[in-house]
Amino acid sequence: MPKLPSLSHFSLPAQHLLSGLTAAIGVLVVALAAAAIGGFHAAAAAAVGATCISIVDTPTPPDFKRRSFAIAFVFDSLITLGVDLCRDQPVLLALIVIATSFVAAMVTVYGRIALALCMSMILAMVLALGTTLHDVAGAPAWQHAALFAAGAAGYAVFGALAAQILAARHKQIVLREALNAFADYVRGKAGLYDTALEIETAYGTLIERQVTLMERVDAARNLLFRDLERASERQYAAALVAMLDAFETILSSQTDYWLLRRHFGATAEGPALLREIRDGVRQLAAMVTQIAAGLDGSGLDGHDDPDAEALRRQFHAIAARADSIAPLHGQDETDHGRAALELRATLERIGMAIDAIARLQTVTRQIVAAEAVLVTVNLADFLPPRPYRLRLLLRHLRYRSPVFRYALRLSLAMLCAFILSEILSRYFAHGSWILLTVAVIMRASYSATRQRQKDRLIGSLIGCVLAAGLLHVLPDAALLAITFVTIGLSHAYAPVRYRITSTSASVMALLMMHFLSPTAENLLVERLFDTLLGAGIAWLFSFVLPYWERQDVPDLTTALLRGLRKYTRQAIRPAPAEQNYRLARKELFDAIADFAGAVKRMRAEPGLQSGEMPRLRAFLATSYRMMTQLAALHVLLRMRGRDIAPEALQQIVAHRQYVILQNLGGAAPDSAKPAPNLATDTNWPAAAALVQRLQQAETVSALIAEQRAGLPEMAPRRKGKG
Repeated sequence: MPKLPSLSHFSLPAQHLLSGLTAAIGVLVVALAAAAIGGFHAAAAAAVGATCISIVDTPTPPDFKRRSFAIAFVFDSLITLGVDLCRDQPVLLALIVIATSFVAAMVTVYGRIALALCMSMILAMVLALGTTLHDVAGAPAWQHAALFAAGAAGYAVFGALAAQILAARHKQIVLREALNAFADYVRGKAGLYDTALEIETAYGTLIERQVTLMERVDAARNLLFRDLERASERQYAAALVAMLDAFETILSSQTDYWLLRRHFGATAEGPALLREIRDGVRQLAAMVTQIAAGLDGSGLDGHDDPDAEALRRQFHAIAARADSIAPLHGQDETDHGRAALELRATLERIGMAIDAIARLQTVTRQIVAAEAVLVTVNLADFLPPRPYRLRLLLRHLRYRSPVFRYALRLSLAMLCAFILSEILSRYFAHGSWILLTVAVIMRASYSATRQRQKDRLIGSLIGCVLAAGLLHVLPDAALLAITFVTIGLSHAYAPVRYRITSTSASVMALLMMHFLSPTAENLLVERLFDTLLGAGIAWLFSFVLPYWERQDVPDLTTALLRGLRKYTRQAIRPAPAEQNYRLARKELFDAIADFAGAVKRMRAEPGLQSGEMPRLRAFLATSYRMMTQLAALHVLLRMRGRDIAPEALQQIVAHRQYVILQNLGGAAPDSAKPAPNLATDTNWPAAAALVQRLQQAETVSALIAEQRAGLPEMAPRRKGKG
C-alpha cells in the first residue's frame, strides 16, 4: 500500500505562512472595499486583479517588492485591457497569448525572484480570457480593465505597507529558518559517527541538507544584509554571519570518517566512543534549535538556556577516553597513529564548534557582540544584484540561451492550448484553464516540468473532489470564506509544496467560478478535462527545443573547480584577508549547491546512460569532501598555525599547495618546495597534524582530477534536439 504523507509533509516555513496570510488578507480587504463601492461584480473583478498581483508578494526586500508590484501592475493591467478589447478577434487574442507567454518566460532570466512575476502575467491573461463581460454587469472593456487595475493597485498599496510594517518580523523569521536548517544539518552530521548507518548514505543526506541550508541562507542574506539602521537589524545580520562561521567550523570536523570508522569501528571500545561523539553532536544541534527559538526574546518555551559549558565538559570527557583508547606515540606513521591524530583533531574542532555556537548565542543576545562581528565584514559584497536590469534580458535574446528557448517553447505550447480552447469553446465555458495548466506545469527544464505535471494532476484531482463536497454541503457564506483561505494556501505553499498549491488553487478556481457563474454546469468535469489536456500539451512541448539539465554539467563542473581553487588559495594561507576569504567561501558553497541541485533534477531526464548518474554523484561527494578538508585546513591554521615556526609553516604549505591546485585544474603561484624535516620542528604534533591534513587534501584533490576525467561530457544535442 502507498504510504500516507506524514504531518511534516504539510509543515510550512513561517516566512511562507506569513506571506500567504498577508496575501489572503490583502485580497479580502480589496474585495470588501470594492463591494462597498460598486457591488458584488465590481468586487469580483477587483479581487481578480488583487489575486494576480498578490503572486509577486513574496519574501523579498521592500524595495524589490515595490519594483515587482509596479512591473506586475503595468503588465497585468495592459494584458487584461488588451484581451477585453480583442475579445471577438481570435487572431489578435492569439497574438496576445504569444506575446504574453514569451515576455513572461523571458523575465525568468532574473532568477527565482522573477518566477512570481512570470506567473502573475500568465494568470492575468488566463483570467481575462475566461471572463465574459456580462460577468461584471455588462461593463465595457475599459471599465472591466479599470476595475482589475484598481484591485491590483489596491493590493500593491496594501502589500507595500505590509512589507514595511512586517519588515522586522520577516527578518526575524528568515533568520530563524536559517538557524533551524543549520540545526538539521548538524543533526545530519551526527549520522557520520553512527556505525550503524552507511557512510555514503550519511554523506548523501548531509549534502542535501547543506543545499537546503544554503537556500535558506540566500533568502536570509537578501533580507538581513539590507537596511541596517536599527540595532535589532544589525544584530540579525551579525547572527547570520556568526552562524556561517559556526557552520564552517562544523564542516571542518567532517574530514576522514573512513579512517575513523575503519580503525575504531573494529576495536572493542571504538564504536561506543563514536556513539558518544554522535550524541554530543546531536546536543549541539539542539543548542542551535534553542537559539532559534529564543530569537524573539520570549524565552525558550520553558527550557533552560543552552549550556555550552556542560557540552564542553562532555567532550573533554570524551577526549579523555580517546586518550586511553588511542594514545599518541611520537611520530607514529601507522594506521593507528593517523587514526589517533585524526580523532584528536576532530574532537578539537568540535570543541571549536561549541565555542562558535556559543558566540552565535551571544551575538543574538548582546548588541556589542553583534557590532564586533560586523566590523570585519562588508555585507554589501554578499548581496545579489538588483533584479530587472534590461541589459541582462537583452543578452539572452539569442537562440542558444536556455531562457530564450524556454520562451519559444512556452509560447508555442500556449498557442496550441489557446487554439484547442477555442475549438472546445462550444462545449466548455472555461477552456482558458487549459492555458493555465500549461503555464504552471511547463518549466525551463524537463525534470521540473515532469514533477509539476505529476503534482498538477494529483492536486487538481484532489481539489475537484474537495470542491464537489464543499459545494454540496456548505452555504455560500462559508464557501466565500474558504475561497480566501485557499488564496492564502496557494500563495504560501507555491515555493515549497506545489502539490498542495495545486489542490488549493483548484478549490479556489471552482469556488470563484461558482460565484461568477452560479448556473454553470459540469464545472468539476470541465476542470479535470482541462487539466488533463493542459498536462498533455505541456508534456508534448517539453520535447520541443529542450534544454536538458545535463547540458549544464560542463559549466557547473567548471564553476565548482574554480570555486575549489579560489577557496584553496584562501584556506591554505596562515592569515587570509577576512573579506576575500568569506567571498571565496560563499562562491564555493553556492557552486556545491548548484551542482547538487542539478544532479538531483537530472535523475528524471530521459536518455541518461546507466553509469552517468553514479559518476556525477561520486564527483559531487568527493568535491564535498575536498571542501571539508579545506575548511579543516583553515581552522587548523587559525588555531595552531602560531605553534609552528614561520619558516617551517611556509615550507609545509608550499610543498602541497602546488599539487592540490594542479589537481583542481589550475596552477599555483609558486612551485612546489621540499617538505621540511618535522623531527626538528619545535612543535611536532601541530606540524604533523597540518602535514596529515594537507596529505589528505592532496589525496582527495587527486581523486577529483581522476573523477573529472571520467565525467561524461554531456554536450548539447545537435539539429534542434537540445
